Amino acid sequence: MKRTRLERRAEKLQVATGLPWAEALKRVRKLAPTAPLIPEAQQEQALLEAYFLEQHAWPLISTRNPWGICSTDPRPDSLDLTFEDEDVNREFAGESMARELVRLLPRISEGELRGIPGTRYFIEDSAVVLRIVNLVASIILVGVDVEDWLTALELQTRDYDSDGTVLCQAKAPDQWHSREKPYRSPKTHTVHARRNRLLSASAWMASSMLHRAPLLRTIGIPLSTTAWSNLDRDRGGHEWIIDYIHEPLVQAPYHHQDLISLLTDPEYGPPITVTNLDCGCRLPADYGYGCRV
Repeated sequence: MKRTRLERRAEKLQVATGLPWAEALKRVRKLAPTAPLIPEAQQEQALLEAYFLEQHAWPLISTRNPWGICSTDPRPDSLDLTFEDEDVNREFAGESMARELVRLLPRISEGELRGIPGTRYFIEDSAVVLRIVNLVASIILVGVDVEDWLTALELQTRDYDSDGTVLCQAKAPDQWHSREKPYRSPKTHTVHARRNRLLSASAWMASSMLHRAPLLRTIGIPLSTTAWSNLDRDRGGHEWIIDYIHEPLVQAPYHHQDLISLLTDPEYGPPITVTNLDCGCRLPADYGYGCRV
């Protein structure tokens, strides 16, 4: 346990984001004593991150970290995500994190838009950067080699060409493709625009979880980490479900309480309140040990 308050705050930042100790200590020294350890994203940034999590929440490859994310570096208008890059124990030969992330790019497939609307990729400072057209918001894909990205993009493009799928970046690199525009304008009364408004209202939740993805691996070994969103019909909004299955670090009941403590920590936790806990720890083994918070 660190002794000074500064060191304890740096330790918390390291746990929440996976940043190296020296970097976490450097960041904390620059913060005011009462400043939050993890900044909240601006509205446009949060919306990009919500779309990112929604699209990347069910990876087609096995990962050792939640969503394959080793560490995060959040700022109000950008987010660095460091991904694992090992091609070990992949279910299918040739799969990689780079190819998995390439699938986030918007494309027109069988007449439908898939991927993150309006997103384009850029190579900046030897890194792959995702941005939405005409927005400042960005996600930097750290740990993804540029050459691996370009190779994965070429392979994916070949697959797309074979089934008639069109990448929006190829057809409209500097502007919204006509199929993407319904997602752009909140003034249009389309299903897409309504979904955009609802997603935007709850984007802070997805953004908060993405900023703290390394927290999930502190209580055990991730076996599966997925997320999805639904329209909340009762409240007229949008709800997020984070589904985390793990092998506990220790064979002891109530390990979910550690996760609750992490997520509600006043210094680095997101602004959430636990309203209900459905605990299955006392159930017989054949029922499993699922707990819902």
